[in-house]
Amino acid sequence: MSEAPFVDFYQLLEASPKASPEAIESLFRVMAKRYHPDAGSNKDAEKYKKLTQAYQMLRDPALRATYDATYQKHLRENKELHEGADATADDYALRHRMLTLFYAQRRRDMKAPGVGIARLEEVLGIPTEIIEFHLWYFREKGWVQREVSGPLSITVAGVDEIESREKRRASQAIPIVVHSGEIANIPIGV
Repeated sequence: MSEAPFVDFYQLLEASPKASPEAIESLFRVMAKRYHPDAGSNKDAEKYKKLTQAYQMLRDPALRATYDATYQKHLRENKELHEGADATADDYALRHRMLTLFYAQRRRDMKAPGVGIARLEEVLGIPTEIIEFHLWYFREKGWVQREVSGPLSITVAGVDEIESREKRRASQAIPIVVHSGEIANIPIGV
């Protein structure tokens, strides 16, 4: 059985979480008049029902305390989600590093080309949950595969991806003539 989705009663009543019981009642009365099923053009029975639920929850001190605990948990979860959404640039760099580790291991030892998750955690210094997200991405792209012995290793498609990234990076270099007449390639953005 799934949990009912969280409803922000404060937002619904257009109230601050610090609003007094009197303010909650006043806001409810204004909103109830606006959305009551018998009201004029703004009538909205569903919204009125939700407003009534919000008012009943927030006017009772015990119910409000319970709701506030859930409300704070919801805010924390949203903050974590928002912070996670800001990590895409870091994730790209981490995926590149992980893929190059798989590449390096395959080049180093063709008989044992795999790298285990524990080794990735140790080398990268990141938790398993984050590694698993990136491994899912690699598997979906076909860039890594599980070896018969258990560890993961880079595939031909993964090698092609690393090489195409290196080619793109090299093609973005700016040729600069130095005093000796030699040409030096300076990568853009470095």
